[in-house]
Amino acid sequence: MKQVLKSVIIIILLMAFFLVGGCSSEATTEENISKGKETVEEKIEDQVEEIRLRASSGLTELHFFNRGFVRPLFERLEEETDGALSFEVFTAGELIPLGTEFDALRHGTIDISLTLTAIYDPQRFPYTEVVMLPLHESDAHIIATAMQNLMKSDREIIDGKTYYQVEFGDKDLVVFTLPPTEPYLISTTGHRFESLEQFSEVIRMRTASRVHEILSSNLNLSSLSMPITDAYDALSRNALDGIFYNVPDWEATGLDDLINYTIEGVNLGHFVNQIAMTQATWDKLPGKIQEKFEQAANELIFDGALLTMGEAESGKENNIEKGGEFVHLHDLDPATRDHINQAMVKTWYDWIENLESQQLAGREMAILWRDMLVEAGAVLPKEIMEIE
Repeated sequence: MKQVLKSVIIIILLMAFFLVGGCSSEATTEENISKGKETVEEKIEDQVEEIRLRASSGLTELHFFNRGFVRPLFERLEEETDGALSFEVFTAGELIPLGTEFDALRHGTIDISLTLTAIYDPQRFPYTEVVMLPLHESDAHIIATAMQNLMKSDREIIDGKTYYQVEFGDKDLVVFTLPPTEPYLISTTGHRFESLEQFSEVIRMRTASRVHEILSSNLNLSSLSMPITDAYDALSRNALDGIFYNVPDWEATGLDDLINYTIEGVNLGHFVNQIAMTQATWDKLPGKIQEKFEQAANELIFDGALLTMGEAESGKENNIEKGGEFVHLHDLDPATRDHINQAMVKTWYDWIENLESQQLAGREMAILWRDMLVEAGAVLPKEIMEIE
């Protein structure tokens, strides 16, 4: 009997052993299958289908937008994605003329606009030209910071929407800011502004936006709006007397050979351009590539800003060597200086009124931009600081 009981116990123990072992083996097998599945999924996610995007810039390779941002951005993305993302790049408007990129994006002619130039299209993009409003003190790095904050701002300006939503999101665009220019100045082919009498409507100035059209009127000058790519020809033919533009870009557009007189110490705003694609194109990019794209764009904007800041002084020196003259605002006679300062302040109020007359949020946008500027370190006229 004892022997039989002993045998039963042994059989029970063996059955328990195999049962536990089987469960353990089954659990281990399921765990391995699960891990294997995860590994396969990771590999599938990492195996990104090669994507090649057609990109167009309305400006030449020499422009700092391309040297300081676009080229480094694309090289970095191609390297970080091991070539999974690549670009076919056209410059100098050889594929799409500057200022027509929005329609080209919508029609699928291009995948990426490297110069969306929303400022040139105020009917579609009425708020972006706020960056052209005149200031006292700022630089490209300050404006880059202000623009980064503006693009991310959750402050509502109209219909419960933010600046980014109403300006770009509603148009099914994904947009990143290119490095801002250095301050725009008053420059001519030789006409001097040494007295109030020399501010005359017979003096024709190239303007980049409605803001500068308003400014020209307040300065008692005539304005001719055109892309900067057309300014060289107009100045050469004496169809223009001067431009509102920033010094570092003179050489890239050939203007350094034509400009002979510039008033510095006055900041007539900064031109801010955009790199853009449709939401549909953006959605085709895998999430990891989107993250790399966004991170690179948000970092390189400051590299480009520092590049153009460094070229401002050399551009001035080169122009002086060619016979150009720079006169500081503080060295003008008091009446002329006051005329310029008053025109700058009035331009803010006129721009606000212009947008409000179209049922747009001019005041809200101006205040938002002012706050972004101050937070980034810019100095504005006291009258602008008092707007509520």
